[in-house]
Amino acid sequence: MHKNNLKIFGVSFFCLWVLGLLLWVVPSYSFNLDQFLKDVEKSTQPQPKPRQEELDITIEEPKAPPPEAQQNTGNDGLIGLGQSLGIFDKKTSKILKQSVNTLQALQPIAYKEEKAIGGRLAVEVFSRFGGVYDDPKLLRYINLVGQVVADVSNRPDIEYHFAILDTESPNAFATPGGYVFVSIGLLRMIENEAQLAGVLAHEVAHISQKHALQTLGRSRSLQGLSALTLTVMDKNPGLFDKLIDEVSNVLFTKGLDKNLEFEADRYGREFAYRMGYFPGGLQNFIRKLGKSKEGGNSIFMSTHPSTSERFNRLKKTWNRYRKASLYPVLGKRFFSVFKRPSKS
Repeated sequence: MHKNNLKIFGVSFFCLWVLGLLLWVVPSYSFNLDQFLKDVEKSTQPQPKPRQEELDITIEEPKAPPPEAQQNTGNDGLIGLGQSLGIFDKKTSKILKQSVNTLQALQPIAYKEEKAIGGRLAVEVFSRFGGVYDDPKLLRYINLVGQVVADVSNRPDIEYHFAILDTESPNAFATPGGYVFVSIGLLRMIENEAQLAGVLAHEVAHISQKHALQTLGRSRSLQGLSALTLTVMDKNPGLFDKLIDEVSNVLFTKGLDKNLEFEADRYGREFAYRMGYFPGGLQNFIRKLGKSKEGGNSIFMSTHPSTSERFNRLKKTWNRYRKASLYPVLGKRFFSVFKRPSKS
């Protein structure tokens, strides 16, 4: 048992040592705003229909069951049974079936459409929250830590982009398609690399679990559509704008469903742990945020469940990380890159 623990620790230590080496030798993943805006503009333009062999199949959705199987299962089967038993008349059955078909009609949003929506929302993030914070070295560090936790997430096969917002309010955001933002104010509150990894992993989890897309899938604006494609958005720019407004309202004002935030906390902690970080980084940061005066202006506070509730839920499932003390927090490395301003 002792040998296994040492082996786990050795692998984790090696992975994080490699990350430290990368800080000095690997080209930067820096967020190029000019190129990013060009990519966003390009991604929202109608694209030629690809040949079958060119279709992007990196994200596979579950295949629908054959028609004969659909007839005997789900709500349609229950409605049919109700009609045969005389519970529903034919007119009522028809209305119910139409409602069920409407709810089930929208196909899962493909990655190209997801990236177009996320890119547009990313522009909104920059305009609302201070634009880009200018520190290339820190940005490079944030991207390296963000990329390694994204690589061990449940969705490592898409591109992730990490940016720092020039606002002292401690905020963090994730938009569909792989865009993650943290504010300089939030970074000033972080105490070590394990906490940073946990915060970034929480945002990556929102993307990997498609939380914003789940919310978008319930939008009334999409009723009657069988699929949301770039062609549909190009033909109806008003629909695209309306969808962006709806998702913006959720992300920046109302907040996601509480259970989705709890899920992002659990997955975020797990992703950081998979990479070899001390898994308590996220919950320790959440506790600090709840106690701080700065946290009062944070999106983490106004659009998320209470910090005490988030902390307690993570604490309840802490038993699965029995050997957590073996994993590093890397406080010195964090502060070797991030120089906090001295107090006058």
